[in-house]
Amino acid sequence: MPIKALLTLALLAMASVAARADTYVFDKGHTSIRFAWNHLGLSRPSGRFMDFDGRLEFDPTQPEKGRVEVTIKVASVWTGVAALDDHLKKADYFDAERFPTIHFKSTGVRKTGDKTGEVAGDLTIMGITKPVTLQVTWNFTGPHPLASLNPKYKGVFASGFSARTTIRRSEWGIKRSVPLVSDEILIEIETELSRKEG
Repeated sequence: MPIKALLTLALLAMASVAARADTYVFDKGHTSIRFAWNHLGLSRPSGRFMDFDGRLEFDPTQPEKGRVEVTIKVASVWTGVAALDDHLKKADYFDAERFPTIHFKSTGVRKTGDKTGEVAGDLTIMGITKPVTLQVTWNFTGPHPLASLNPKYKGVFASGFSARTTIRRSEWGIKRSVPLVSDEILIEIETELSRKEG
């Protein structure tokens, strides 16, 4: 094969590798999925989901091609108040017995700044799927900042993001106590992820 053809193939191969989106998995010890609501106009309590799984495909040079999918176990809801946790799992709220998971799958990414973007996707709660848009800040991608200090992180390539959105829970069939307990629910996500190797 002529040298020119070999060089062309090599360059194409390098470009393909450079453009490949890496797959990341959640560092669950450094990820939180929180939600908050207005209670009678008196306060803004919050809770979080403790058990979830998913993955991210992300290339910093082509963020618009990124994809993310997350599955949350409803039974893992935690507010710090056991009675409230139990109530949220019942049929008039999340109905955890019939609908044990919440699912989000992205449908598109739009870059809005050097470190910001919008991630559109489908959110499924209680069997109802509706579109939502997350406002996302890209915090970091690179060798883990603790790699030189803690052997646990040696060789770990990490990414970090912050995201938030507001939904109306009634659109997913959760109408109990609206409007005394707000229909609008703020969702905030802080996540650190590690690149999946191999």
